[in-house]
Amino acid sequence: MKRAWHAWVSLWDRTEPPVALAFVRMYVAVALLADLLRIAALGLVGPLYAAAPDGYAMPATDLARALVERGLGPTVWAVAVIAAACVALGFATRVACVVLVLAMAQLAHIAPDSDRGIHMIFRVVLAILALSQSHARWSIDAWLWARLGRPFPALVPAWPRYLLLLQLLWIYFSAGIQKAGAEWGPWGGFLAVANTATDPSYARFDPAWLETFLPLTRVATAGTLLFELTAPLYLVWLYCAETADRPGRTRAWVNKLRLRWIWIALGVAFHLGLALTTTLGVFPWGMLALYPVLFRPRELSRGA
Repeated sequence: MKRAWHAWVSLWDRTEPPVALAFVRMYVAVALLADLLRIAALGLVGPLYAAAPDGYAMPATDLARALVERGLGPTVWAVAVIAAACVALGFATRVACVVLVLAMAQLAHIAPDSDRGIHMIFRVVLAILALSQSHARWSIDAWLWARLGRPFPALVPAWPRYLLLLQLLWIYFSAGIQKAGAEWGPWGGFLAVANTATDPSYARFDPAWLETFLPLTRVATAGTLLFELTAPLYLVWLYCAETADRPGRTRAWVNKLRLRWIWIALGVAFHLGLALTTTLGVFPWGMLALYPVLFRPRELSRGA
């Protein structure tokens, strides 16, 4: 028991280069900033965050109601834009992350119908980043502290990346176990992806293309379900990669078959497929923004 406890403490006490956290900070902030600016490009800032008859805001809390009554809904949106830009640039990063979480939460309370799952994920990620040293690399903060003679350390706590990794894997696995509809299995013809890609609410292309590519969409449906349900196994494959120098036939086969890389490739293909065939907005790009946490520090450092 004592040995297990020491191993547990050692795991969460590890340090590593801040490359993965820096990538996630920049990618998530840019994806969210693009999403917010898209609202402005469509001319929806006023309609979304203003009260009737000028807009469609439906405040869900007393604070949100007070903000809408004072016409401050668009101001909260502007604060979110500025905070997202600060997070992307790494300026006052921790404060900017907290401000962005609070601003996004208020926007969700002001216009609940505009808040989506990816926005909830972003808020969780930003809260974890606020507690991390994601600004220790590629940030204005790092540049300023270096100029002041107090540079950030080369190694930072790894536990925020571990939490983000677990969050990502849980998102996929929980999504997989909720896909109980017949269209996700053989009894429904594996038609779930085809149904999504041809739904008039968010289909990008004319449904006629399905006549040619229907078999491919069946494979994509089965592959998506397999990808999501095997998400917990990624931890096993990652452990095998981390301990590749140890003996063991199973470990050797896992690394030889490159199961971890196949799983990552399936995830990238899944989200790029969504981006190509649907108009789901920032969702596929927002999920891909979290993928740096899937890689080992040395793998990212080698390419950084």
